[in-house]
Amino acid sequence: MSSHKESAVAQPLVFIQTLIDEPIDSIEARIVHEKELETDDIHWLLGTVDANSPRSVGISPAYSQSGGLPALACARDTRVLIINFHSTRAYRDGNTGGSGTQPRNMERRHQLEEDLLCNPLHTLYAFDLAPLALSLHLHLHLKITDAIDIQSAVRAPDRSVLDAVKLVIADASPIFSENITTAFERMLHESNKHKDLINLVQRAWLSAYIGQYDFGVIKDMFYKAPRIDMNKFSDDVRHLFYLIDYTVPLTMLLE
Repeated sequence: MSSHKESAVAQPLVFIQTLIDEPIDSIEARIVHEKELETDDIHWLLGTVDANSPRSVGISPAYSQSGGLPALACARDTRVLIINFHSTRAYRDGNTGGSGTQPRNMERRHQLEEDLLCNPLHTLYAFDLAPLALSLHLHLHLKITDAIDIQSAVRAPDRSVLDAVKLVIADASPIFSENITTAFERMLHESNKHKDLINLVQRAWLSAYIGQYDFGVIKDMFYKAPRIDMNKFSDDVRHLFYLIDYTVPLTMLLE
């Protein structure tokens, strides 16, 4: 086992969720840089019970001040894998290398797509999925498939995150509205320190929690929700909508 994995296992980051008033186990998080990302990291996230069974995975971004995507948190149950990416800058032609060269770590990024982001066994859930999907593509040359935008699936008024959460779970469990609002107010990546990762971890955890919510009506809404599949979305349109500051009609991304 490599040294970075020994360190991650020996010193896990532990978070207490403060969004929903339920007795939920502590959230364990691991941080890995994309250059060190291994299949074992994805297996840790997803668990080993029946590796071929479908899974719901929550994803949430942390953006840079310039609009880049330095970190992506992926959640399954009470585990969160935070992936740090090389700093990149999107170009109009979609090239993130800066000089026409191949972007870094493409082999590991392809593995990330194969194991998680484009794996037909996994459905991805996220709030405000359209700008995240575009940022993944334009900054990192990463695609996602079979991904559900939570606000659209539950028809949240004005695309409010808080209203979406209320529509899904408020009747079953009390929620901490102020904490939810705070977690989604600031989406910037500050550092890998525990205090600066709390909101990112909880956003990803909440996305996963909602994605595997088993109440009949909600489950049916997600089952019927259209999916975002970046394989079916032309590069020309991706680049066009990136240039207008992520003002993306979500219907343009849906199957």
